[in-house]
Amino acid sequence: MKLIPRNKRYLLQKVNLEGKGADSSLEEFASAFAKKPKIPTNEVYRVLDFSNDCTLVLNYGTLVIVEGNMVEETKVGETTFVTAKENFILGTLDDA
Repeated sequence: MKLIPRNKRYLLQKVNLEGKGADSSLEEFASAFAKKPKIPTNEVYRVLDFSNDCTLVLNYGTLVIVEGNMVEETKVGETTFVTAKENFILGTLDDA
């Protein structure tokens, strides 16, 4: 089953950066955006797809920092889809 995002939404996949050596610095960077440092609310996701009305066009596979409490999970049968509206994407991560 495939979800086609609509209404300025991105289809996302959670990325676990813990214990990945140099990539763990990316998680620290993502948590620096958190409004409350004691409660990590921002998370890293990979862009799988996006709605055709999004103004922020990203490449598939781009790593993004998303406001964690604004991510929505929708379960359809055995499949869980993770989406977020484009205005909750705080930034992209680049290895450069």
